[in-house]
Amino acid sequence: MPAKQVIIGVEPDMVEYISARSSDLRIATTCEGPILLPVRISQPKPTDHVVVVGERKVYVSAVQAPHIRSINSRMLPRCALQSREGCR
Repeated sequence: MPAKQVIIGVEPDMVEYISARSSDLRIATTCEGPILLPVRISQPKPTDHVVVVGERKVYVSAVQAPHIRSINSRMLPRCALQSREGCR
């Protein structure tokens, strides 16, 4: 049976965020939901879906892919959000 085609968009602010990273990223599964991490922390798996954003790739867990319509800032780790908002 062929794999189901999954279409995942990327919110405009996240295109900028992803493009500015120094490595590819992966959306992994956590107990709090999907989280966007560098591939050095969460390595891609052969079953991941790939979303190309500029020169970067975002690997999306096969578990998360059917539930994600768009990559958005809710997927950022809290520490990244604090840095973006200037929190201390």
